[in-house]
Amino acid sequence: MNAITRERHEELKSRIEPLRQQVEEWRKHKGSNEKLPEPLWEAAIAMAKVYGVSPVQRILRIDYRGLERRALGINKPTSKVRSAERPSFLELPSLPARQAEHLVELEDGMGRKLSLKVAAGHLAEVLPLAQAFWRPGL
Repeated sequence: MNAITRERHEELKSRIEPLRQQVEEWRKHKGSNEKLPEPLWEAAIAMAKVYGVSPVQRILRIDYRGLERRALGINKPTSKVRSAERPSFLELPSLPARQAEHLVELEDGMGRKLSLKVAAGHLAEVLPLAQAFWRPGL
């Protein structure tokens, strides 16, 4: 991994200072489980794309993995799924008992898909997997 030069680090420190102050001000007034506001994330991502994730994360003291994923465009939701839009229950249709296995396909609001092959008589085991798949933040 390449480290940034001393000159680039000094440049970063001067350019990131207003953002660092905004993050610190937000920390003083945030609620107990309040997440960093999107405008602050977006500014941090822009800095990380220019100067690297690690130097920006160290100065701002924000989640490294979260910044890395966002800067790389990984796990970026295509649309926000509110809890009211998430399924509240899962209905498993009765299937003929003759089949040796069943294919169950799940898809969430962000387009992620999960396919499961389930042995006959074990469809009830799909429910905890479906709940984990649709759990927010995964």
